[in-house]
Amino acid sequence: MCGIAGLLALQGNIAADERALKRLRTAIAYRGQDDAGFWTDGSGVSLCHSRLSIIDLTTGHQPMEDGRGRYVIAYNGEIYNYRELRAEYEKSGALFHTQSDTEVILEGYRLKGAAVCGDLNGMFAFALWDKAERTLFLARDRLGKKPLFWTLQGGQFGFASTLDAFSGMPGWDGQIDQAALAMYALTGAIPGEATIYEGAHALPAGCYATVRLGERPRVSRYWRPDFSAKARAPLAAQMEEYESLLTDAVRIRLRSDVPLALTFSGGVDSGSIAAVCARKLQTPLTCYTIDYHTEDDPSEETVNAAAVAHHLGLDWRHIQFDYHKELLGDLPGAYRYYDQPCHQMAMVYSARLYGAIKPYATVVLSGNGADELFTGYNGDEQVRRKDIALGLLRWARPALAELPVSPYLRLSFPRAFAESIRIQAASFIGSEAVEERLIQMVEKLAQEAEAAAVRTALDWKMWFSLFYGNGDSNFRVPDISGLAAQVEVRSPYLDYRMVEFAARLPHRYKVGRLFSARANKFLPKNWYARHVSHDLAWSRKKGMGWNLRWDRSIAFDPLFETAFEDTYRAVADAGLFAESFRAAWRQYVTDVRSGKGGGGSSGIMMTGFMLGAWLKRNKG
Repeated sequence: MCGIAGLLALQGNIAADERALKRLRTAIAYRGQDDAGFWTDGSGVSLCHSRLSIIDLTTGHQPMEDGRGRYVIAYNGEIYNYRELRAEYEKSGALFHTQSDTEVILEGYRLKGAAVCGDLNGMFAFALWDKAERTLFLARDRLGKKPLFWTLQGGQFGFASTLDAFSGMPGWDGQIDQAALAMYALTGAIPGEATIYEGAHALPAGCYATVRLGERPRVSRYWRPDFSAKARAPLAAQMEEYESLLTDAVRIRLRSDVPLALTFSGGVDSGSIAAVCARKLQTPLTCYTIDYHTEDDPSEETVNAAAVAHHLGLDWRHIQFDYHKELLGDLPGAYRYYDQPCHQMAMVYSARLYGAIKPYATVVLSGNGADELFTGYNGDEQVRRKDIALGLLRWARPALAELPVSPYLRLSFPRAFAESIRIQAASFIGSEAVEERLIQMVEKLAQEAEAAAVRTALDWKMWFSLFYGNGDSNFRVPDISGLAAQVEVRSPYLDYRMVEFAARLPHRYKVGRLFSARANKFLPKNWYARHVSHDLAWSRKKGMGWNLRWDRSIAFDPLFETAFEDTYRAVADAGLFAESFRAAWRQYVTDVRSGKGGGGSSGIMMTGFMLGAWLKRNKG
């Protein structure tokens, strides 16, 4: 797990700016503090690397050159199936001089070129320089778990694991992209190639790019999920495949030359991983739960986590987080390394959790992603009801031709989403030019969903939540907060094979009953019930930090009122309509104080608050 960065002089033989190189190396240093490396050919190509050592602790130094001297790579991530690929490539004549997964990528690229990306099961972003062809090859994992950004400034192509790395490049002005800012404000995500800055771009998930002298990157897609073909096998067969996939996904993620642990809520996701480790792989992991738990205010999650750990015979440890005293004060430090806005205040307790684990383990397994794949959220049963209702309405569509109907009836779900953003944008953004760019951004997102054959409401929710809506919680918080604590977070449910399985799984095996949220995540709960009691397997949904009742602090602590107003003012200063966030904040406080919960306005309120906090951090 590492940080990578580099510069390529597009006109050739232009020495890299020393200030730019220094900034690149400084910006990625937090991502890996075990080792640092630098390589240059002296004619305008430079690669930088910071390393958190996980595999092959002694000979895995980077940037790494292949044994034949043609290629050099800077790589961030883990290739979980590197042992199998190594054996396969050796049969084709590959020679290895280390035990690292880095060299497996090098040899795979030598044998297959860009097609090596399809072989790699893991989380990765890498840059590979071909000395003979004088081309730079960039690649990113299927789901986008590892970040990779690029920019063109002052005749140079720069790439890095963090956008902050570009601030030293000649010509970089850090201009905020108002359309991306608005997209984040409306959806909690910045999709595709866009970033928060006008001058920087993301390499999209599941894509690779080739950069030649004097040219812009040529981006190609090598993977996307396919929702078109739902499986017809009965539940028993689907559960057997699920068990096989989960077991293998956990097995290959236990490969490490440093100690491992498991973040643990005691729920279906982390509990299933614990059960696989203990019962099927005979490798029980120490489990860590963070929550607020006192005699006067007990946490249901903490009680359940302790019960599951005892049932499975696990070493379980509880970390106390006093959100009353620590939440607001810890936020600036937790946000320090975030190069774009993040709507997850969970980064605060995540930073505390990873920091507490680090003295005992460097690799942490997590249940991230399961809720998105298998409809684990309260309300997902309502989404399936919508599918059924709309199916009946579309069947009767001729009789409804003269009636005003929902865009979800007239359009596909990606198109209906795009239409809803267009309508909101008109009253949210004051600039027609910004609104036009936002619509173009949303159009690309809709096209990508349609290319994945997303046709139903439930599939749309999985696709959008996985790649965008919950990308902060599943990818960015584990990546940034984890590496800030020098911890690597691995998520078996985010194995691409599990994603493909979930995409073809029939909806009835995800939502078991239309009128009960407890039947959501139907297949995983049925499997989990084989390993714990029925009550534990089918208990109501709880997540990590269940008893961190932020609503109490947000609604009753005067410090939060001041903090929220400061952040919304930063949003307004950035050119966005902050009053919609203020209205959500006022509604949230009213609902919480009256005992209604505040769920309907919480997402908008928190997105605005975290956006403003980031803008303040970056001085607008």
